[in-house]
Amino acid sequence: MAPIAESQLRWILSGLIALGIMVAISLLFWKPSDFRPVAVAPAEKKPVGQVKLVNLGKNEAALTDPTVLFLPTEWNAGQNALPESADQQPGTAFAGYAAKLKFAESELALTFPADVQVPSGAAEALESGKPGQIFLGLGGGERPVTQLTPRKAFVEVSLAEDGQRVLAQALADANPPSGTAWQPMEFLVAVDAMGLVGSPVVTESSRVSAVDGYFQTYLAKTLRIGERLAPGFYRICVGP
Repeated sequence: MAPIAESQLRWILSGLIALGIMVAISLLFWKPSDFRPVAVAPAEKKPVGQVKLVNLGKNEAALTDPTVLFLPTEWNAGQNALPESADQQPGTAFAGYAAKLKFAESELALTFPADVQVPSGAAEALESGKPGQIFLGLGGGERPVTQLTPRKAFVEVSLAEDGQRVLAQALADANPPSGTAWQPMEFLVAVDAMGLVGSPVVTESSRVSAVDGYFQTYLAKTLRIGERLAPGFYRICVGP
């Protein structure tokens, strides 16, 4: 009995499996005729941000203009901005004045110079340029010539604070080293109630050291500049 029961069980299982496969295949091709979609109410739309174009006035647009200020615009370059209704054509600045297209005889008087005779050749042109009296003024008279005062140098003393000149004279007894040209020099001296304070200080050299040393000693010992001046600071110029 046992082998028969097992054989029947196999057939039963095989039949059930085949039936399940057939049902699954039939479901793939089955289309229900009474299927209707369920109506779903639309969801309520929530308001979102919107972008709108707004027509701004000219003044408001200028205030919100993102253009950087250092770039040339009609407001900061050239002529001042004019309203659109203004006439900007050239020549309209004096449109309010009547045109005056002619001048009266009393207002416009043209005078022309006399005709010039043009030389006919190069030789005639050179002749016309010669003065009438070439040697006029030579040997016409004698003028007395005054003799200059002999001097070896000249000294000028002025206040250091305001440049007021207090002394100017020729140095007839000066005898600077000769043989080399020297240029004017400058000294700075200080004078107190006792006289010259120290030696004159050279502020501008004569480019010759021997001449500098000579006048430095001359001013202090020969000219005795400290005894001639009131207390203060002085600028001394010495030239040939």
